[in-house]
Amino acid sequence: MFVKKLKKHSGAIVWILSGLALFIYGTLGVLGKDIPGVEELVNFVNSAQGGYLYLAAFISIFLEGLYFIGSFFPGSSLVILIAIVAQAGGPIKFLGIIGTVYVGWLLVGLVNVFGAKLLLKHLNKLPESKLEDDLGMTWFPAFRANAEVAQATEGHPKSHILMSSFRVKTIACLGAAVYALVIPFFVDIQELKNEEGFLGLSVIAAISIGTGIFKIYEKNKTAD
Repeated sequence: MFVKKLKKHSGAIVWILSGLALFIYGTLGVLGKDIPGVEELVNFVNSAQGGYLYLAAFISIFLEGLYFIGSFFPGSSLVILIAIVAQAGGPIKFLGIIGTVYVGWLLVGLVNVFGAKLLLKHLNKLPESKLEDDLGMTWFPAFRANAEVAQATEGHPKSHILMSSFRVKTIACLGAAVYALVIPFFVDIQELKNEEGFLGLSVIAAISIGTGIFKIYEKNKTAD
């Protein structure tokens, strides 16, 4: 009975677990626990020089795009990295960072999808619904990772999931490039504080948990 329910709500559970992890991380940060946050992230990026900046971009997006782990790297490093380059790196380096982020994000999608299919193969089944890109919701790295793993556990073919992610990530990276050209005029990344980042995580956590609960509601409603 338990396994049957687990299979039925596998996609929802993926979202809820990610949201809970993010909520716990943010709460510990707000309470002053010694955990890395936005300030450490800015320092890490600022310390990267030359080719190491590309490595920093790749590692950041790979971690952000990895299911569950990405919940602890809430999307800020992508914007920060690009904003730094947009401010002072020049057009060639800017395009290089965009390309590095794009490739890294596509590669981590393979890890999410194939990892979920391999580790949770007992949950694989025929999908009950059509796979949707849902760009408006899953352009964010952690949310896209949730979607990839959820879709894999729901039984969607790997090729369909990866093609959907390819479309979303292509559009998201193009949008991020435009955004990065504008954000330095409004935000001084050197002034970002951990408290601001940790408080912002509550919104992301709420969305993840809310998405999972809504998925459970939809499944139960369909069953009725």
